[in-house]
Amino acid sequence: MSCAYLCERAAVIPRAAHNPMLLCSRASRGYSVEGLSSAVHGAMCRSGIWAKAPRVPRVHDFRHAFAVAALRRWYEEERDVQSELPKLAMYMGHVSIASTTYYLRFMPAVVTLASERFASDCGDLIDDGGAA
Repeated sequence: MSCAYLCERAAVIPRAAHNPMLLCSRASRGYSVEGLSSAVHGAMCRSGIWAKAPRVPRVHDFRHAFAVAALRRWYEEERDVQSELPKLAMYMGHVSIASTTYYLRFMPAVVTLASERFASDCGDLIDDGGAA
């Protein structure tokens, strides 16, 4: 976020943990879930980029893409993904890490990287039954 935005926000809303980071400019108050979704949807429609798409991206789609990209980056950097998950959960505002582990499933890129790491670290423990 730009310094200008943060300075503007600080002039309207004092810093506090419970105060919103994004402000609705017309009312100088925090966006509701519906308001943010509506604003993103409107911006996507007005951009014209999605004119031929079956639907425009939702806020949830951006959150999902962010989480998958973070997981993929951690695997590629050979970081300890399990120790990073609580950070991702907190960043995304999940109450439980179980909500965050959802992103580990059904993501071909993440599953492939996780499988490759497992094979590299533990592949010698698996008996392939003598197959060549």
